[in-house]
Amino acid sequence: MRFLRLALCVACLPVAGLLAQQKDEDKGPVPEEIPNFNQLDEYIYVPKSTLSLGTRFFLRGPRTTYAGQGENPSIVNPGDASTVGVPNISRTYIDGTIAPDQRTVTINAGLGGETQVPIAPDGRTNTWGYTNANQLLADGNIAFHTYSAEITDTASHEVTGAPNTGMELILDRDMGKIGKNMKWSFTVGFSVADIHASSYLAVPTTISTRADTYDLFGQVPPSAPYNSPSTVSQTVYGTGGTIVSGSSSTTATQSVTQQILLGNKPLSSVTTTLDTTTVNRYFTEGAYYTLRMGPMLTIPWGSHWKLNMSAGPDIFYLGTQLNVLEDLFIATGEEYKKLYQKYNTKLLPGYYVDVNLQYQLTDTAGLYMGGIYQGAGTFAQSMPSGTDGNNKGLSYTSKLDFGSQEGVKGGITVRF
Repeated sequence: MRFLRLALCVACLPVAGLLAQQKDEDKGPVPEEIPNFNQLDEYIYVPKSTLSLGTRFFLRGPRTTYAGQGENPSIVNPGDASTVGVPNISRTYIDGTIAPDQRTVTINAGLGGETQVPIAPDGRTNTWGYTNANQLLADGNIAFHTYSAEITDTASHEVTGAPNTGMELILDRDMGKIGKNMKWSFTVGFSVADIHASSYLAVPTTISTRADTYDLFGQVPPSAPYNSPSTVSQTVYGTGGTIVSGSSSTTATQSVTQQILLGNKPLSSVTTTLDTTTVNRYFTEGAYYTLRMGPMLTIPWGSHWKLNMSAGPDIFYLGTQLNVLEDLFIATGEEYKKLYQKYNTKLLPGYYVDVNLQYQLTDTAGLYMGGIYQGAGTFAQSMPSGTDGNNKGLSYTSKLDFGSQEGVKGGITVRF
């Protein structure tokens, strides 16, 4: 019996092995072990670049010098000297107009019809007008005027451009350390600012007055302003000289055409000159852009403060419009204004010096405040401004001096 139990146990061993193998296969593959990174060094990214966006305040404008002469021509057209003796043409003056005669007569057109034709020329016109009582002369004639001026100024006038504001965008890249504490970086920057320079000046001027006299043939025109022909209302009188009454007991009136005949060409034309002063307004408007690059030295101060100093070359691109407004008041109260304008561009080499005090709010954000000093060359521009009495061309000029400009600035910084 003992041997039988031993034989059964030996016989069961292969079956137990097969069952154990089947159980292991049902469990599936053993998962891989997760690696342990605790022994590796920790990686920390250190920002190397700084972007600054700021505003420039009280940046002094360029010194600007104005000079030149100009023509302030007549704003009306009475015809040139060669047309003074030509009758029946249109002429405009500052204080009136003369037009060709509009009078007509009725003639028989045949077959019982009628037509209107101009009257035979008689040296007069019924179409004209005047604006001032002082045009009526003591000899019974009437004068019409035109005015023109020539600015004869030979001096130069210097003004300082108005302080302005601007924007700047600067990118710095850390390049390494100098010594134990100082660092240096390479900086590239862009900025834009306005240009405003203006001045009102009394300048020497020669005013030319042309007076054309016309014949009124003994007639006295109505009070100024008056235009002939004109429609007027007049009272209606009966055959006995009594006033005719209209409806509702009102006086009867009728409309009639009134006209005063005037000579259709000047009796004389006289030009006189007067040396005086008038007002010119010189003003330059525009903007300039700068592109700069250079090294920057950074000195840490405490845990939050930094002092940044930078200097290098600068390129100025200028776009400006030169304007000269001539303002002439004449004896009759009218105002002549003539505006000359020209737009110009220029590229100038220059330099810059920056000093900034920066405060770090966090590891990546901060504020800065500092000063800017920059300079470039001069920019000269000119524009034509009519002709003088000898038909010689005139011009106005201006020179903008960017030799030295200073201002303050401030903004924000972001490190990345």
